[in-house]
Amino acid sequence: MGKKTSDKNHLAVKNHHDLPSTLFVTDAKGNILISNEFTALTLGLTLEELLKMNVEDLVKAGYYKHSITIEAITTKQKVSRTVDTHRGFHIRSTAIPIFQKDGEVQLVVTTSNEYNGKQPFFDVDPSIVNQSNKNKEQLQQPAIPGIVAESLAMKQIVKVCNQIAAYDSKIYIHGESGTGKEVIARYIYQRSNRTQGPFLTINCASIPSAMFEQELFGYEKGAFVGATEAKKGIFELANDGILFLDEIAEMPLALQAKLLRVIDHNEVRRIGGVQNVPINCRIITATNKDLWKLVKKGVFREDLYYRINVIPIHIPPLRDRKLDLIGLISYFLAEFNGKYGERLVLSADEFQKMLKNDWPGNARELRNYIERLVVTSQNEPDTSKEDAATDWFTLDHFIKNNLCKLNNLKDFAAVAEGRYITNVLETCNGKGIEAAKKLGVDRSVIYRKLKKMDEVLGN
Repeated sequence: MGKKTSDKNHLAVKNHHDLPSTLFVTDAKGNILISNEFTALTLGLTLEELLKMNVEDLVKAGYYKHSITIEAITTKQKVSRTVDTHRGFHIRSTAIPIFQKDGEVQLVVTTSNEYNGKQPFFDVDPSIVNQSNKNKEQLQQPAIPGIVAESLAMKQIVKVCNQIAAYDSKIYIHGESGTGKEVIARYIYQRSNRTQGPFLTINCASIPSAMFEQELFGYEKGAFVGATEAKKGIFELANDGILFLDEIAEMPLALQAKLLRVIDHNEVRRIGGVQNVPINCRIITATNKDLWKLVKKGVFREDLYYRINVIPIHIPPLRDRKLDLIGLISYFLAEFNGKYGERLVLSADEFQKMLKNDWPGNARELRNYIERLVVTSQNEPDTSKEDAATDWFTLDHFIKNNLCKLNNLKDFAAVAEGRYITNVLETCNGKGIEAAKKLGVDRSVIYRKLKKMDEVLGN
């Protein structure tokens, strides 16, 4: 059986261009901060397992023989080499160090995307602002509404965002539709030195091709019929702030060349204008498509791809982040109960159904679903003793008697999770291993959650 698996992997890599891209983002010590599912697959690990490791651990454990990531950290130079994994994958990879102001390595991005040497793979902006203490708070719960970081994958993303927020390097966010790419971009904005400027979003998929240039670059008075006055484009309007280009894959090819010039020279020329206008905005891009495949198909410029892909952030789908799913359910339920003045509670059956759902639309689909539940609910929760034993989320007399101790949403979520875990433990006759397996978490997570509930309630 093992040999068949190995042969299959060898066959799979004969055509390298058909493979997805591997991705590591590590800190200066080689700890893996961000990766993706395909990278984990090439090593025979789950993404959650991979995010707990250091690249030196992978070498010591025999997953591959040499780490170009560590070589890039040591030499402070770009390293390109073919990496052979123990599962039979032969992957041409490049590791690029990203430096702090003092010249020390801050992050290393290692990817299997090809590079032909015609354009610099990374073009890190040398201007770095003062880094504040907030960037050192690496795994704290973010204060921006909408971010729930209970899973290791999301905590690592928050950690990277805290590290890079003060820099002006370009950021490329990739993830399925509804995973929260704009939420992450806004979080970076809130942690940056550009909060006095605007955060502007433009969805490239929603702009008609004929209007693209006008929206991005603006125009002068009389530039065309109907241009009765001059208008600033989105780049000018975003000065001193952040411009978030969502669905960047949908930008017409002809406009991509002009965007490349804007990035290279930090200036734009309005339609009908004769002078270039200097701009100063940080650009964050995002898409749910595989940009590298589009580069290979010739519908996305390779040089632009390398310009925007300085710091890549991959957001895993919600189906792979069950701990975040629990937190988001609590968050959205509280949000819509407050918005509509309702007191909807979820039964254990409803909650289990939510946990088993794959949520192909991710957090956006989950949010819409919970809003629909709240809006269409006509009945007050039954707080009878029988229901209180089965409806873990019910605001029964226990919760009501402790409302004064629930100071915020995090406290409420902690109690809700703790009550649910207690319910599952009871069904498993107190067996922690069995309950952990049923919940899809490590046993340590169970006891940590229960301890957190006790702390909130003062037990």
